[in-house]
Amino acid sequence: MLDQNVDRSWWMIGAVIIGALIIGLAKVAFPEVFNSVIGFFKSMIPTKLG
Repeated sequence: MLDQNVDRSWWMIGAVIIGALIIGLAKVAFPEVFNSVIGFFKSMIPTKLG
């Protein structure tokens, strides 16, 4: 039973690392898209959430 939890943890760690790599590569490849998305969220947070 413990080995199943360890396997799930390794899969989760791997998924987080791969997701971070994909986001990092997309940020390097398309910086203007990320800047526009970040700008949109920065403008939305103060007005919509208080």
